[in-house]
Amino acid sequence: MIYNNVELFNVEQIIEKDGISGKILNRFSAHAIDGVETSDGSRGPVTSWYGSSIEIRFVAKSDTIDVYLGALDNDGYVRISNGDFDHSTVYLPKDEITCITLEKHPRLWEFNDLPEGRRFSKNVWRIMFLKRFTAVFAHVDGKGMEVRPPVESEVPSKTMLTYGSSISFGAGTGPMSAMTHLQLLARKLDIQVMNKSMPGSCFTEYSFGDYLSNVEADFYYYELGGNMRAKFSIEEFSKRAIHIVSETRRKHPRKPIILLTVYPLLKNLPGEDHEYIGSIVEGYDKCLAELARNDENIHLIDSSYILNDRRFMSFDGIHPSGYGNIFMAERLYDKIKHIIS
Repeated sequence: MIYNNVELFNVEQIIEKDGISGKILNRFSAHAIDGVETSDGSRGPVTSWYGSSIEIRFVAKSDTIDVYLGALDNDGYVRISNGDFDHSTVYLPKDEITCITLEKHPRLWEFNDLPEGRRFSKNVWRIMFLKRFTAVFAHVDGKGMEVRPPVESEVPSKTMLTYGSSISFGAGTGPMSAMTHLQLLARKLDIQVMNKSMPGSCFTEYSFGDYLSNVEADFYYYELGGNMRAKFSIEEFSKRAIHIVSETRRKHPRKPIILLTVYPLLKNLPGEDHEYIGSIVEGYDKCLAELARNDENIHLIDSSYILNDRRFMSFDGIHPSGYGNIFMAERLYDKIKHIIS
């Protein structure tokens, strides 16, 4: 989406709200949010407003630029880059608009051996919102000089849409980290990731199936079932999974769809009935296998190959640590590189 001479990547809605000087950025359509599961204390009404993985992208002629951003609901951070070159991480206090002054480092523009054309040009300022807060964008002050959105040759040519649980969201790496396994995977594959994951609330609602299947991408990556296994029957999961996959296939007949079985480490969490959860997960996985059985462009990945060791987790024992995300990215790359190419 192009807005006020910048690209808003992974943004579906720009929302005005009284008392806020900027615009709220949201990853989902109003239809998707209206259908969010609300029973049994579901977190969906909150997590659907998280701005994680939204990016503001632009090219500016001035060496110094001011960007005005904010965070609602919680304090937050943004990760700033010149293309693929990390620049800084900036704290955003809750319920305030913060002015961030960006300055180009002259040395980066002196190098003549930097590859161009496959990934992000160093000319593209990228500001990524991180994790669990609502993103607000006010404006970019280009100091009287041109500010424009990037052109096609300045960004990766292929996009993978991803939807999943907090594992795909990137929980476990901390509020300041952009180094999730899906972002690392994107670097290895020379693509960009449009992450629509819903931490603790990836329930594959029918409204999400409608919305996600409408989004234009080159590849669709669905990690389904991890948040559903203790709440939904095999029959209900099957209906929802069939809906999102069949709608994606109907609207994008030749584009690859990547499915993951439920991560096996989610079968034996403390305080749960392991035998019951194990049988539910087995049923979910059979449903996913059936969806992939007769379509050569639906690829089912056995998640036990991707994440199978509790030592790769962060302190909570559920979400992968920084090291775990590196491991996962390497394993996913092995499985996905032939699909992407």
